[in-house]
Amino acid sequence: MKMTSVKKVPATKTIGVVMIVIMLFALTALVFGCVPSTETGAKGNSPEAPANDPYAVSFTWETNADCSVCHQKEHNSFADATTKAGVHSTLPCSTCHTDSALSTVHKEVTSASKTPIRLRSTKVEQATCLNCHENLESLAQKSAGTTVLTDAKGTVVNPHALPETSDHAIISCVSCHKMHTAEAVEKTAQDLCISCHHEKVFTCYTCHD
Repeated sequence: MKMTSVKKVPATKTIGVVMIVIMLFALTALVFGCVPSTETGAKGNSPEAPANDPYAVSFTWETNADCSVCHQKEHNSFADATTKAGVHSTLPCSTCHTDSALSTVHKEVTSASKTPIRLRSTKVEQATCLNCHENLESLAQKSAGTTVLTDAKGTVVNPHALPETSDHAIISCVSCHKMHTAEAVEKTAQDLCISCHHEKVFTCYTCHD
């Protein structure tokens, strides 16, 4: 029987291959480990800074607090005359944001905390708006001739005299009148209605017969 000889690989060559593999793993870890993360937090927020950030400053919410420290976008809107906030630029934030939940929401907040892009746990009460802007009956009289809310069948609804339903009960002034954006109320009001009346027909029980 003819025996097949097996060539022995020199030890130095084996060690060289192992070293190359180790170097490739190390280089890969170095490259991917040093690339800055572009991942953002929920709903477009910046990544939250580490909890042990030595430069983090504690914040306590008060009616005279400087909200611009974190809410820069909203603060900038006061200088924009095309926004509702621009019209109310002489008023402090606490004039509208009177919700007592704000003190709870801001507990343990620091300068390293991520800032939400919209109110989540707090709200601007309708009564707060009506303290300055008359009452719904007066507003309904002023907007009686508006055609802002016209559906696909030509039905016109007075935005300040919506039919009383459980769904409409949660609608308030700021549902349509966005304070810190330049988006026209005609669009925000229509978008709000269409979010439920998705067939662009305001009369209920007429779409899915």
